[in-house]
Amino acid sequence: MNIGIISDIHGFLNDFKSALGVMKQYDVEIIQCPGDILYYGPRNPIPENYNPKIVAELINSFHKAFIFSRGNCDSEVDQLIINYPILQENAFVYIDGVSILLIHGHKVENGDFKSPGKKFKINLAISGHTHIPVIENFDWGIHLNPGSISLPKENSKKSVAIINIKDGKYQINLKEIA
Repeated sequence: MNIGIISDIHGFLNDFKSALGVMKQYDVEIIQCPGDILYYGPRNPIPENYNPKIVAELINSFHKAFIFSRGNCDSEVDQLIINYPILQENAFVYIDGVSILLIHGHKVENGDFKSPGKKFKINLAISGHTHIPVIENFDWGIHLNPGSISLPKENSKKSVAIINIKDGKYQINLKEIA
């Protein structure tokens, strides 16, 4: 089963469309997003392709289901136009023997994912927030940040992740988007 990971959309319509194109290409069964869905944030300029209403409509009409955790830029007003629950701090998913924590990461102390992995007894922690792609190995499993599809930082590229899960094992692939 392929799972798509899209993070830090921030309402950027063209980038979201590109990310959904990758999801279709890899025939993902479900998309997980660790937050920052519609709002671009007060530290960023208003982007040219900012269109949160259409981003929400695409989420609601996409042919696969989404699972979200709340990012620091997500609010109750966003929930009014997105049909999926988006306001939970953490989402736990169990797929084919793999236990996954979806968490934005802004409340993880010092960005250290060693503790949440052990605390929640998971195999895979998926975060966002930093806008920097990361794959970290720990004794409990892996922390994945796919980076941002809209505002990559520290010379990274716009990216998503595809995770293939089968029989309790998983393989992670980071993919750049146009």
